[in-house]
Amino acid sequence: MSDIPEPALDCPYELTNEKTVFQGKWLITKQVDFKLRGTQNTGIWQSAHRPSRGNTLNADGVDIIATLKKDGKKYFILIKQYRIPIRRWILEFPAGLVDASDKSIEETGVRELKEETGYTVTRVIRYTAKGQFLNPGFSSDSSAFLLVEVDGNDPINQNPKQILDTDENIEVVLVECDKLLEYLDNVTKDGQVEVTSHVYSFALARLF
Repeated sequence: MSDIPEPALDCPYELTNEKTVFQGKWLITKQVDFKLRGTQNTGIWQSAHRPSRGNTLNADGVDIIATLKKDGKKYFILIKQYRIPIRRWILEFPAGLVDASDKSIEETGVRELKEETGYTVTRVIRYTAKGQFLNPGFSSDSSAFLLVEVDGNDPINQNPKQILDTDENIEVVLVECDKLLEYLDNVTKDGQVEVTSHVYSFALARLF
């Protein structure tokens, strides 16, 4: 994905003079002049985008919401990694970018869970048909979601081994499903560990 979508037919703005400000391996920044239709109100919008990876699945990446059943208990599989832009460790769902060769959201998610956590999916429950935008006021970055179950008692998942890139440092974190929000609140108290908004909103939604 990553290409900027064409404006919706009922776009309330006139968009002109779009240009690329910076282009790197992992990031493109752009700006565009805008004018609210029917007024003289104008401005400049600056935004960040991922370079196109040539995939056709309408998502830049896939987040995996995975449960692990083991010895009579049920856990969410999270990961913790250091994110340089925020200079902090952060708890996330396992996730990865969609490659041009990927045939489905399911294929991408199953692979990324295996690489980042070492766990092999037992059952795919559901996946979204396309990516959802993550921070649309700032970026066109999008992620689809894959829901899976992992049988922790299966021999293939007894001693999971990650398959990480040489520059990756990822810790697997298992949290009992009924203690997720409590765990997130406790682990982030000292400000040294953060949690992504979609993991935290997921935990909050489980209160309803």
